Amino acid sequence: MLRKLIGPLAGVATTVAIGGVIGIVAGFGAWWLVARLLRSDPDRVERAAAERLGPAWPWTLDLLAACMRAGAPFTQAAFAVAAADDPEIGERLNRFAGAIHLGANASEALPELGRLPGAERLARQLDRSGDSGAAIAGGLEQLAASLRTELRTRTEERAGRAAVALVGPLCLCFLPAFVIAGIGPVVLGIVADTLASGM
Repeated sequence: MLRKLIGPLAGVATTVAIGGVIGIVAGFGAWWLVARLLRSDPDRVERAAAERLGPAWPWTLDLLAACMRAGAPFTQAAFAVAAADDPEIGERLNRFAGAIHLGANASEALPELGRLPGAERLARQLDRSGDSGAAIAGGLEQLAASLRTELRTRTEERAGRAAVALVGPLCLCFLPAFVIAGIGPVVLGIVADTLASGM
């Protein structure tokens, strides 16, 4: 409730502070801007959560594969892994397995996993396995390995971009210091020698 009042309060405060017609226009602008900034974007929140959970997700897939290699069906393996895994991933996996247990196919239950990386590939493998009866433990292990490779590649790309971004500030700090400490004394010495010889 208080969150909804912040926009109007910001608009009124801006109107009072500036005053006149300009203050009214600025007040409406402040109201709109604050309301837009405070509006929650579920998609953005989900993307951030998936980004945060991404590094742990391949280990969950490995645990699922290990349970399935031991002979457990997917839903039983998923419930067991969900109980022992990271709470956020476990909750998603629990809902996903619960939907499948109640009769949904993996593609229909996919929204329960959210935007976890490789979730669509997992659903496709489960649907194919349900149609053909093929064991998917090997497919889960391959998916986990693929996700780790993708995560490593993204991390290296970010590190490369960070290194490039640091070059600018480094140059801005280093070049003036080099000019002042390295070239400055030489130029001053030449100027002093020239003035002294002229006198």
